[in-house]
Amino acid sequence: MKILINGKLAALKENTSFEYIADNRLFSGSDGYSLTITFPLRGCSQNLAIFGNINRADVAANKVIFDCQIIDRALVLRGSIVVTEISQSEVKTQFLEGRSEVNFDTTFDDIYINELDLGSPTTVYTSAITPMRAWNDGFYNLSFVALPWVNDASGNIQNCTKYVNGSYSWHDDTTGLSWQPYLLYIVKKICEAVGYTYDFTAWEEKEEHRYLLVCNTLPYAWHMPKFARALPHWTVAEFFEKLEPFLEAEFDIDHRSRHIGFAYSKDILAALPPVAIDKVIDEHTVEVTVEDDNCEYRESKNLVYAECDHEMWKFYSCDWFIKSWGSGAVQYDTLNALLTANKSYATWDGNSGRGSTIGKLLYAKDLDIYFVIRAVEKTLVEKRDWLPNRYSYKCILQPVNLFGGRIVDDSEEAEENEVEFIPAWIDFTDSTYGRCLFLAFSGYDENDTSGDASFVRGESREERKQRIDNTFYQPVSVQNIEAGEKDKKSEYYDKIYIGWWDAAADYDGKLPYPYTEDVVIAEDWGSYFRPHTTLRLNNKILNKYRTVYQVNPKQKATFKFLSDTIPNPRSLFIIRGKRYVCEKLTATFTSQGMSQLIKGSFYPVKD
Repeated sequence: MKILINGKLAALKENTSFEYIADNRLFSGSDGYSLTITFPLRGCSQNLAIFGNINRADVAANKVIFDCQIIDRALVLRGSIVVTEISQSEVKTQFLEGRSEVNFDTTFDDIYINELDLGSPTTVYTSAITPMRAWNDGFYNLSFVALPWVNDASGNIQNCTKYVNGSYSWHDDTTGLSWQPYLLYIVKKICEAVGYTYDFTAWEEKEEHRYLLVCNTLPYAWHMPKFARALPHWTVAEFFEKLEPFLEAEFDIDHRSRHIGFAYSKDILAALPPVAIDKVIDEHTVEVTVEDDNCEYRESKNLVYAECDHEMWKFYSCDWFIKSWGSGAVQYDTLNALLTANKSYATWDGNSGRGSTIGKLLYAKDLDIYFVIRAVEKTLVEKRDWLPNRYSYKCILQPVNLFGGRIVDDSEEAEENEVEFIPAWIDFTDSTYGRCLFLAFSGYDENDTSGDASFVRGESREERKQRIDNTFYQPVSVQNIEAGEKDKKSEYYDKIYIGWWDAAADYDGKLPYPYTEDVVIAEDWGSYFRPHTTLRLNNKILNKYRTVYQVNPKQKATFKFLSDTIPNPRSLFIIRGKRYVCEKLTATFTSQGMSQLIKGSFYPVKD
């Protein structure tokens, strides 16, 4: 066996041995690492040439890291070796490979994405671009678009348009534009800002994710066009960590070559051939126990979107409602059948007759979607002197719990992985504009004075006039200097809100909006279409095609077997005719090389 450190052959301490653990990153988030490897120093010129220029003070004050390769016959492990302790006689180290190496590095732990320069739109002036170009041009190069959106604090529609004689023009109240960047654009800009190259080919080729749009934006009146200002106060490390479960993918960050790669987990696993273990040591029989600790396998935890406080979230995610009402839902084999049976409720008189489905939970089996009939607009039909006035209600079919969690364990102590890339709030405005993107700011420093002076949440028109008339305003730069340094950094959003925009919609005189729901029903309930994407976590139809294996998290098997090499712990293992997912493998190394006896822990795959 040879250990090369910075390209130089190192000498192991006599009679030393160490264990190497190959982790499955879907359990621990790590790859391979060793326990302590000890190298002699006193009287060893070979190692002094490698480690002789460091001392105990260096190790205490800094992370001392070297490139490292461990070579034993056909087995080659590449990574870094970290000095953990040093004396005059010896140096103790730990070998790190792949994700373990990245986890140890703190390069991205103090760089915040909302403080980077991630660019800004080419223009914010309505005179420089037409609505159709502002909605479509960014689609072609996956940069940014200026879709209309409702500021929940003021109720005003930003980037608003008017539709006259079959064409769109900017509304008179739209004095400037605010833009939404594509998620892929932002990720590339983050890489460029920290000086890393990237390869996102797999992402770019997947239409479902290619057109994901970051809906976070700030009003034009705030004079903050830079895209970074509308992002959460996350470190670069947090950003990539949070993005992985949303995309069900993995970013491979190589700090040495300053490069970031990308692949989907299911593609990685599908490309790995199964590993058949046929040399199980008989005297080490399989011990299957019920574990006290929770299984850390990613697929054994509930996957849920982080809670939001916007108005539509009660419809987007309500597992409790489906549990309570689901058994009594009126079921239809197809959505077409559901629409045909309930089309008359597109306009409702406010009464619920006997046998009516107006107040019931409806279910379309072919799409695995629950619906309720939701009134969104009220119109006076007849004004009467002695009796209550008559009204009609415009109703929509509202999908229910479309963004509920992927629940694999419904016990109270079940662990959850939260996704903080959240489906954007899309809601009905009125019959003129139709549906639209809504945004609410929630998380900025209350002492921040750089915001919009034109509104305060909950303020009446008279109160707003009095406040503005009685205030002596300074430019934003002066306001920030006078306010002094903040204890915390400002963030206008604490999550990233996501929609899907491919510029292919037929707006029909209404406002365009990014898609979040994977079914769009016509206003007259006469038809529907399905966008090419889904943000659902709980789709039974799609989940059956998943390649990431599901396991029995309550059973853990330990095998000892003979092998000339260390199998890839992410492979599917076939042991005694059964399928297993590996949690980790442990091998022992001496100066003579790796022992053939490998120990592994496994969970059985559910049939």
